[in-house]
Amino acid sequence: MVPGMAPKPAAPMPAQPKKPQHMLVLGTGFVGRYVSERLLSQGWRVSGTCTSAAKKTELELLGMTASVFDATTSNLTDLHALQDATHLLISIPPIPGVGDPLLSSHADLQTTLTSGNLQWLCYLSSTSVYGDCGGAWVDEDHVVNPKSESSKLRYTAEQGWLDLVDELDLSAYILRLGGIYGPGRSALDTIAKRKSSSRRQKLRESKQYTARIHVADIYQAILASMSIKSTRKIYNVVDDDPAPRSEVFAFAQSLIEKRYPDLAADSAGSNSQNRIIAAEKRVSNGRLKLELGVRLAHPSYRSGLQSILDSWLEGNQ
Repeated sequence: MVPGMAPKPAAPMPAQPKKPQHMLVLGTGFVGRYVSERLLSQGWRVSGTCTSAAKKTELELLGMTASVFDATTSNLTDLHALQDATHLLISIPPIPGVGDPLLSSHADLQTTLTSGNLQWLCYLSSTSVYGDCGGAWVDEDHVVNPKSESSKLRYTAEQGWLDLVDELDLSAYILRLGGIYGPGRSALDTIAKRKSSSRRQKLRESKQYTARIHVADIYQAILASMSIKSTRKIYNVVDDDPAPRSEVFAFAQSLIEKRYPDLAADSAGSNSQNRIIAAEKRVSNGRLKLELGVRLAHPSYRSGLQSILDSWLEGNQ
């Protein structure tokens, strides 16, 4: 070293590249796939489970790491993504006679989650857990009163996941979704494909109020929940307009008549205007907006259906 000269500072260590966030979707159905595609476009690693080899191939073509996984029989140790995932989205519905298949079939689930990298967990539930409330507005503090077997199983699953995360240091959310619609799954698609209503849809036709939510706004709610550290938090994820199904189908048919009159005749839409009975509930999304800051892309079925129709027109250009 030359006298009078200070030694050169050591060269800084090169910054380690930041590992991308890793989402694992358990049950990559309509919502799970929508969320996965958008996270992939944002640079996330995304893994997902499905129930067949054909679906596995579809998910892999999107860029996901996919696994065929039967939640009642598969071994958790075979689901390698569970050890590495930073975020876990649970979209597997309860099974009659079994309940939540993950909670009921895997006693080692909490240990598996504890030993991994998990920071955030979200269980997708349903507003059906509120049951019949006589048309009243209900928020997340309203007493739940599930009536059907499926809604009772949903509520039991909610409690099971919340109990599971009590011992874990992570953010945990329950999102109670209204009826889900979006591209490929809407009143417009039902009419265009001349599909008959399912038994469950026919039962909904008798309701004066129906909670619903566009899949794009479910994605918004999921993203917003990731930015806030919270545990055991429940949010209703519904739009602002609990309109009856008959009204939604009437609007969908009017959109189609304007653009595709040949599809409007003999449509399979709802014809229940004369069969509306006493309402059951109107679900509030106030907490979603206030605490998570979500601004709905589609506050009403009208803008949601219009956006789906617009996507059809763009696809034909």
